[in-house]
Amino acid sequence: MPLHEKAGSPNFSKFKSILSSPVTLTVTLCMGLQSLIFYTTAAWLPEILQSQGLNADTSGWMLSLMQLSQLPLTFLTPILANRMKDQRILVGIFTLFYIIGYVGLLSGNASLTILWMILLGLAGGASFSLVMMFFSLTRTPIEAAELSGTAQSFGYLLAAIGPVLFGFLMMQMLVGLCLLLYLS
Repeated sequence: MPLHEKAGSPNFSKFKSILSSPVTLTVTLCMGLQSLIFYTTAAWLPEILQSQGLNADTSGWMLSLMQLSQLPLTFLTPILANRMKDQRILVGIFTLFYIIGYVGLLSGNASLTILWMILLGLAGGASFSLVMMFFSLTRTPIEAAELSGTAQSFGYLLAAIGPVLFGFLMMQMLVGLCLLLYLS
């Protein structure tokens, strides 16, 4: 038996075909982006709220509210998605929740912070559970495991970049603003 056919040895051609699958790439990107959004928000939300005048305690409570708001749609989204032929409408709804939540948050309107947190939480819960549900939309349990393992491995790798990249971009904007103020 050739070395590459030994029992238990990795099948690299199969791994390569998994990586080149459009479904795998799409689910991996979805997994990575929803995780990137969550981790970046969890890392930076208190700082953003404090820069808008909220104290540290209130900022922490707002982060807790956002995370608690994820629970309802984390459980309801798979039920709703399973009853639908096309889940794109759900994606559209929670994308709209993300947009409204982030625009509201970045607008600096502190009087509606609770609403922004709830919208971001609902969007986060829905997006996470929908991505998890995508793993089960395969033909066999082996395909589900391969898709899940690939999408989560590469997706979380992408997500790990989010908080650091956001911090870097914020620092660059601050440096640029200081430079503009200095030059004017």
